[in-house]
Amino acid sequence: MKISAFFSVLLVTGFVIGSCKKKPVDPDTNGTGYASMEVYKENAMGVIYNQATNSVAYNKPDADGTYKIYISNYDGTGEVQLTYPGWASNRHQWAEEWDPSGQYLYCYVEKTDYVTESGHTRTPEDAIPGYGAYTDLWIIKRDGSQAWQMTNFPNDYDHGIIHGAISQDGTMFTWTERIQAPVFLDLNLAAGAYVFKVADVSWNPDPVFSNIRTYQPGNVAAGGEVESISPSKTDILVYSTFESHNLVATPIYRIDLATGNTTKLTTESFSQAPTYTPNGQKIVYMTGADCDIFPGQLQGADWWIMDANGNNKKRLTYMNKKNHPQSVNSYRLAGSLSFINDSTFIGGVMTQSLGLTGYSALVKF
Repeated sequence: MKISAFFSVLLVTGFVIGSCKKKPVDPDTNGTGYASMEVYKENAMGVIYNQATNSVAYNKPDADGTYKIYISNYDGTGEVQLTYPGWASNRHQWAEEWDPSGQYLYCYVEKTDYVTESGHTRTPEDAIPGYGAYTDLWIIKRDGSQAWQMTNFPNDYDHGIIHGAISQDGTMFTWTERIQAPVFLDLNLAAGAYVFKVADVSWNPDPVFSNIRTYQPGNVAAGGEVESISPSKTDILVYSTFESHNLVATPIYRIDLATGNTTKLTTESFSQAPTYTPNGQKIVYMTGADCDIFPGQLQGADWWIMDANGNNKKRLTYMNKKNHPQSVNSYRLAGSLSFINDSTFIGGVMTQSLGLTGYSALVKF
């Protein structure tokens, strides 16, 4: 899972949530039709699947809590750490998206140099993946032999990068760019203000970004994240606080890339991580809708599915339903996901709100 800005707010609040491992659960056969779930990788964050190589990239912290990138075969064999000599070993490195060929990986890498700035003193926590300050976008070859820095944001607390997505053909990349630091006790900007960037990608022979476009719903400062590009490359899926002004009440929107117009797809609870199925007919997302809140804990989130136009919403998982076979009667936060096919994905599940603690689940529906 790519860690969300919503989760970043939980980091700031300091709530501690109980933890319990997940057991495989088969699909229901009595008519409720929930998805099957099983643990795919323990303690692996942000797993992304590449079909061309039948492999995955993911992220794990070292002994100091600094995230590093790993690659393995889909079956878990052949794990290797991926890094580059130009990256400082004591800075966060995060796998974000595969180029469809599987030979290049889009990564988020924390800036090396600490600089003096007014009003804020940088800490390692500022660049935790998903929080995004002091972080740039890179592309690295699968074997680590070469890497290219694609952005060079100002080295300050107001700037950085979080969630991104790549088109199915690899010719377009979109990312969530931070333009303002978090504002304490402001639910709209508790994780900062962001805009959505979309670039065309070409190779000549090095990677080149061109035709970079900026989208800011409502033209107002707001929180949010981009998660998916449509197979047709005509729109992106995001969540945003530009109307709700509340990071725990976030609708999902489609943004038309030609016009910039937004279409609201959800209204219930907080909803995030909207991701097109490979055929573009459905969207899987996470939401707190209908989730039970366990005593002394925060509201969690489960995965749901809807048609691409927002109709026919259906719950897929029941991790936050008391006494359900998929529940351990404790907070679970479903997160971002990577599709293997139209009915199978790998998604992140957070088991605590303090620290990036959780696992990656294999979900079939």
